[in-house]
Amino acid sequence: MYARLARPTALLGIALLAAALGACSGESLRSRIDAAIVRLDAAVARLGDDLDAGRVRNAELIRQYAGRVRDARPDLRDLVDVLAREGTRDGEMYRSLETRLDDVRKALPDTGARDEAYAGAVDELNSLARAVVPAEFGRALADPLNVLADLSDGALPRVDAISADASQRANAATDLGVGSQLVGNPNYGQWRADSSGTSFWVWYGQFALMRDLIGGPRVGYGAWAGGRDYSYYHDYGRGNYTSPSARQRQAQVENTARRKFTSEGRTFRSPYARQRQGASSNVARAKFASASSRSTAGVNRTRAGTASVRGFGGGGYRGPSRGK
Repeated sequence: MYARLARPTALLGIALLAAALGACSGESLRSRIDAAIVRLDAAVARLGDDLDAGRVRNAELIRQYAGRVRDARPDLRDLVDVLAREGTRDGEMYRSLETRLDDVRKALPDTGARDEAYAGAVDELNSLARAVVPAEFGRALADPLNVLADLSDGALPRVDAISADASQRANAATDLGVGSQLVGNPNYGQWRADSSGTSFWVWYGQFALMRDLIGGPRVGYGAWAGGRDYSYYHDYGRGNYTSPSARQRQAQVENTARRKFTSEGRTFRSPYARQRQGASSNVARAKFASASSRSTAGVNRTRAGTASVRGFGGGGYRGPSRGK
């Protein structure tokens, strides 16, 4: 049933901006950034090739799961087709990588700017370099993949995560219905405030089929923040798969909710106050190894607080985990 394993990949083999920013002239730093963008352009294209060729395990499983759910639930065909695209170049996750890289390119300061002006670009390029690694991208695809698993009513196992019931119990999570893994992920929707100042989740475009075909409660930010369940995006992947502008909007929504709760005498719980349980042991080990690698080979900070990027660490493929 499982597709070919994604080929092991040292994180693009890219050595980006080898010297600390403060040790480079603006011209030298800009040339390094320009070269890194070219390499990342090629890496995004290679990831697309891997998706096309079935070399990203969870993307291939999305295709297989989608076929099974279409056959079993023809009433959900339109929604399944939307979810199936997430395992392809046309998926929102993949397209967002292209958009973010283009945004970095367009926002670069003029050649010769002070080093500090490039710090945001360096951070975003580092995030993108981690995000385009096929093994990491595949792990992030577990969220839409497991929505398909949940739509199968138990016929298909979750992948890289424990079962829905076990996860909900482990996290004392609120049952927000099928598709809750994608709530709060800016690739699929946004938080929008109503006339009372309360934020609710609104799906983008065809992902509104999640609401139309599945139904379920209107998801308010406060209830979701305090009672959300595990998802790969929120508990491991947010740093890699969130643009700077989306990260800023997330902070604004959280701060607004905190102030509203305080004014009403209620206790607000941040959605990121604690990491939720639910990842398979394989994912947890892979993320621990990745974090350890970045502590020595990733983005470091000098004593003056200036970012330096020594290169990107490795990230090999870890085997599948079937939720039980």
